[in-house]
Amino acid sequence: MSQSKVTITDIAKSAGVSKTTVSRVLNDKPEVDSSTRERVLKTIKETGFVPQITAINLAKGNSNIIGLLVPTLTSPYSLTVVQGVAEKIAETDYELILYTTSLSEKNQERFIKKIAKKLIDGLVILLPRNFKNIQTQILKHKIPIVLIDHRGVDLDLSSISASNKKGAFDAVEYLIILKHKHIGFITGLMDFGCSQERLAGYREALQKNDINIDDSIIKFGDFTEASGYMCSKELLKQQNEVTALFCSNDEMAFGAIQAVKDLGLKIPDDISIIGFDDVPKAAYSFPPLTTVKQPLQAMGEKAAELVIQQIRASSFEKEDLFLDTQLIIRDTCSLRK
Repeated sequence: MSQSKVTITDIAKSAGVSKTTVSRVLNDKPEVDSSTRERVLKTIKETGFVPQITAINLAKGNSNIIGLLVPTLTSPYSLTVVQGVAEKIAETDYELILYTTSLSEKNQERFIKKIAKKLIDGLVILLPRNFKNIQTQILKHKIPIVLIDHRGVDLDLSSISASNKKGAFDAVEYLIILKHKHIGFITGLMDFGCSQERLAGYREALQKNDINIDDSIIKFGDFTEASGYMCSKELLKQQNEVTALFCSNDEMAFGAIQAVKDLGLKIPDDISIIGFDDVPKAAYSFPPLTTVKQPLQAMGEKAAELVIQQIRASSFEKEDLFLDTQLIIRDTCSLRK
């Protein structure tokens, strides 16, 4: 009998025992007498049977697999966070399975329902979206879940976030220090918590400095470079007095840079621009982008550490970690003339 064709059924038949007994021997269960155990082990050795580790782990009630659910793999933001999660898990005995939702709430719901059925030991979700339809499903399976950049969902789930509100506040206040008073803002998708927090930071900085909040210069983007381009062009064509743009991520800031150039304006002489994230491309754009640095890789690493900690402790006690942002000053901002 060739090794590739050997199954638990074959082992049971050859050893004259049930498949349940073979499974108990493979999982080192105590309910098998020594002579039967020895006979099964001898049969396994003679046939060269190699048990599937995944099947054994599932029989023990665990899979040694951690799931990572991300909205997209096309953004440098997502890729950097994924790298942090993957590198940390690679230091352990756990395996990582990656799923993408393509920014779809329906896909998020479908994947969570599918993978939460004890096929994984823990789950990390990057930029989770509306949880209303899946709260019962999540709580039912009782597996450790850690959210990265959550939207403040009312669940007892642990989370890792950057100081989004403070980062936005720092960016806008820096522009105010540079004498800008008409500062346009391009949001991200507003069902993401980070987008809500960055808008709140933008508003707070203006209020603190007694600058009127003009909703007509707030445009709603979707984190893509194309939306940054379109929103910036639309905003700057309104014949308003905008002299600076704050974008809710670097991708939209890159789009804003191109829009400003296409309108025949100069950066930073005519328009100052600030992004958010500090993805690798930010340092090499033209001009190099002033932005708010998120500790993206560290966020991924911390999420992996936390979900593994909860798996091993069999404790899902809520823990929220906030990592500091930092304003990185480069060449896309200048003193208003």
